[in-house]
Amino acid sequence: MSDDLWSEPRGPHLPDTLMRIPLGVWPFLALAVLAAYGQWEMLRAGPLDNGLDAFWALVRAVAALTVPLLGAALFFRHPTAHRMFPNIAFGVALFAASTVVDALRQPVMDGIGGTDIEYDAWLYAGTGYSLIQALVRVFAITYLAIGLSDARRFEDRAPARVEGIVLVVAALASTAVSAVLGYLSAPDQPGLLAIATAGQVLTNLAWAYLGWTALRGWAAGEEPSRGWGLVGAAGVAYLAVVVIAAALNVVIWVVSPTEGPVPVVYEVYQLLGVVIAAIWLALLAAFWLGLPAEPDADDVALDELPEPA
Repeated sequence: MSDDLWSEPRGPHLPDTLMRIPLGVWPFLALAVLAAYGQWEMLRAGPLDNGLDAFWALVRAVAALTVPLLGAALFFRHPTAHRMFPNIAFGVALFAASTVVDALRQPVMDGIGGTDIEYDAWLYAGTGYSLIQALVRVFAITYLAIGLSDARRFEDRAPARVEGIVLVVAALASTAVSAVLGYLSAPDQPGLLAIATAGQVLTNLAWAYLGWTALRGWAAGEEPSRGWGLVGAAGVAYLAVVVIAAALNVVIWVVSPTEGPVPVVYEVYQLLGVVIAAIWLALLAAFWLGLPAEPDADDVALDELPEPA
């Protein structure tokens, strides 16, 4: 009998199901596992007294776990995303890095608090760390928006200046309201207010840019349409949350000094937390749907042709 009839046995190997998962997915899954462990430790530190506490713990966990999973979804649908969509890949990598930055906050602040540092300096350290956290996400959102803009294949069907102006006004107005209320509450801490305001305005503008970019792509017929629409809706929803939160802060500032705690405000704040978790789920769903569509082979070939002399 010929040896050709015998198939060569396979050596030790991982299950085929795992081997089919692109290599770029695994680092993001590892960070998601670490995020899940962090949420579990938080649950252990603060026991849940009722079903409502369990619900809000679930909401916090959804937001924390979704951020690193954005990269997993991108690379699962586009294994060569780092070459095909480098700006988007860098954006989701920064989102994943923000998970580590967020996790390090408590140990860093505990370490600073264990020294002989003055209380005001400790406040500045905490606010400065919050600014670092905000900047990581600002760059992540911005690179994501730039990458989506680069991935577009169709021109705008109609000008979208009005939508962009509305989003920018919402971003700036909500920040201005928060800054004014912050100054009225603590006029002796202008430095802290300036740092916090800088982080908020940059974050809001980044979300406005992402929402505007995605809505333009959705209106132009980019694929997958639902993916572009979800990202656009996420950007708009985030700005709606900050505007509503600013309005609630105004209500509290006006009413609380004379009439005490404002009814329903706390419940509305909690609902805004649910919306934030839904925003991250919308981004995850968009990448799971294959956002953005890969360019056609014909388009790639045309891009590689030399320009006429």
